This record gives sequence, C-alpha cells and structure tokens, in this order.
Amino acid sequence: MSAFRLRLTSLALLAAPCLADAQSAPLLVSSQWLEQHLRDAKLVVIHTASQKADYDAGHIPGARWLAFQSYTAAQNGLSTELPPLAVLDSVLESVGIGDDSRIVISGGPITNTARLFFTLDYLGLGDRVSLLDGGIDAWRESGRPLEQSAPNVTRGSLTLRPVAGKLADATWLSANLQNPAISVLDARIPEFYSGLVGNNNPRPGRVPGALNVPFTWLTGEVSMFREPAKLARLFEQAGVRKGSKVVTYCHVGMQASVLYLAARILGYDAAMYDGSFDEWSKRTDLPIQGPGAAKP
Repeated sequence: MSAFRLRLTSLALLAAPCLADAQSAPLLVSSQWLEQHLRDAKLVVIHTASQKADYDAGHIPGARWLAFQSYTAAQNGLSTELPPLAVLDSVLESVGIGDDSRIVISGGPITNTARLFFTLDYLGLGDRVSLLDGGIDAWRESGRPLEQSAPNVTRGSLTLRPVAGKLADATWLSANLQNPAISVLDARIPEFYSGLVGNNNPRPGRVPGALNVPFTWLTGEVSMFREPAKLARLFEQAGVRKGSKVVTYCHVGMQASVLYLAARILGYDAAMYDGSFDEWSKRTDLPIQGPGAAKP
C-alpha cells in the first residue's frame, strides 16, 4: 500500500498536475461515446459491482475491476459509509487512477455506480469522472464488444482534494432543517418516506421537511437516466426550490447517490448525508416526521 498523500498547501496544489484548463467531463456518457474513446491514453474505465462474477462474465475491453466493498465501509454502527481517505487513496491508485486520469464508471447496479461517482466527486475528481449511462447493461444491450480477461494495470499516483461541501452529517443537517436555501431530498420509495414501512428502523418516518424524489423514478430502461427536462419536472413537482442547495439521503446512502447524481445533472449544488435515515432514526435527539412520530 502506498503512502497516503493529501496535499493541502497552496504550494503543493500548484505543483500537482492540474486539469483546470481542460473542459469538465460530462456527468453521463453513452456507450457510443465510450467505444469511440476506449483507446484514449489517459482513459480509465472502472467496472464496479458487489460480486466479481459480474466482471468475470464480461466487461468493457480494458475495464478494471473495483469491488463495491472497497469504497464503502461499516463503521460507527452504520453499514455503508465512506472509508478513511488513506484507504480510498490506496484503493484508487491500485486500479491505475492518477492525477491525469479520465475516469468512466461502468458496472452495476446503478446504486453501486452512482455511489462510486459520489465518492470520486467528493474526493475532488468530479471534473474528470463520468458515469456510463445504463452501465454494463446498456453496453451489452447495444451489442458492443466484451472481454473476460483483466488488463495489466500500472499503479497510479493520486492526489485527493476532498470537497467538504459535498458531504453532510447529522449535526449540519439538523442545524439547517429550517434553512430556506437548503432542499432536503429523500430518495426512498414513498412507503418508507411516509413512515408506513419502517425497514427495521427504530423510528419510521423521515427527516422533517424532507421532500420525496424516489430514486426509482429517475431512470428508465436499463437504468438510463431520464432526460433532464423530465428530471427537472420530478424535482419541481416534489417542491425543490430553484437555486437551493440539495442534500440527499435514503436508507444507508446508496439510493441517495443516484439522486445526488440527478441533482448534479440538473446543475444543483448537491451534497449527500452519508449516515442517512439509518443514523437519523437511531438518534433519539433528532426529530422524526411521520405517523406516530413525537413532536420535536
């Protein structure tokens, strides 16, 4: 494992390779775009899933395997949290990601790929990372080539620059529940949002004032995102205030990653509450809105 490098001084920032002059990568790319760019020198295609059998069954030529479990961690009694920065630095370098890499995320399901997108975006790589719209399923559906062998990978050298504003915690969220500049979005399906189904949470319901945009409504066939106009309509119908900062949450921070990406597609300043309702419902000092919930 390489030594963790997190450069915070202005001198180091100036010395590190920089893509500031390059145009930011599109958040979504198509299978056609990816096939045309597979030979790009700096391109790193990542295939992520919960089981390596998904990768072994056939992946995009040259794609590197990255297990879902390598960029999520169980800690503080919660099942799906961001690992320490040193761990993420080593994991990403191990698949060849460096300071000059252009990254495309493939694999599936969309909760896994979107979670990796959020992780990379939070780590400061958002200007050069894209999600393959529809993931490996869309690639296969379009009849594009697959391979089963793993490529030889040269370890990368990566500088992490976490963007604090993209990650919310319970303390910050609790302090901003009445902030008109913040729109809190619940990505769970309506049964959980309403509190009619508890999902084994100590207190069913939702974060007070949260709006519901179920993650299942954001995509269509083979988990491809709906057109921006349709996404915008879903946000508008839910009551999201234009120009507000969007904070997403769900059960454990997976479905919220999909909603986070949808918010980014629409141009919102977005953050995700990683602890999500799993943490919120366990904290009796935090208010709950829903059937039978005690008033805060």
